[in-house]
Amino acid sequence: MRIIAAAVIVAYLVSCAPPEAEPPPDPDAAVQLGEAETLPRVLPAPSAERARYVGRWAASQDGCADPAWRFEERSVVTRGEVACEFNDVRLTNTGYTIQATCTAEGPPTPQTIQLSFAESARAMLVSGGPWAPIGLIYCGPLQ
Repeated sequence: MRIIAAAVIVAYLVSCAPPEAEPPPDPDAAVQLGEAETLPRVLPAPSAERARYVGRWAASQDGCADPAWRFEERSVVTRGEVACEFNDVRLTNTGYTIQATCTAEGPPTPQTIQLSFAESARAMLVSGGPWAPIGLIYCGPLQ
């Protein structure tokens, strides 16, 4: 019986022992792996300083070479097609609801624009306004 009790105590003490330190990284491993791969673009983080949508956006990674959408705090302009002034911007659980006045090949018209963020798709979804619903990827800050 004492042997069983001693074995249980030893097993308990071994299970409570701190794990061994992780070995240092192998410097030769980095050489074998080659160059680091660039991660895909990510969405801008929510911020108290500026609206999350502010920046340059495009419908595809290739479009980021010359982004078609320029979102500023109070406006959006698409290359040669649409310009909207934001009259009222409201934060929602998924993004923003914007009351805007947009000009798109005609006189200015009132529009409601919804912007939502799909973290898993790394995209901002634009619906409403003068556009068909579209997903945009973040290309970078305004320049």
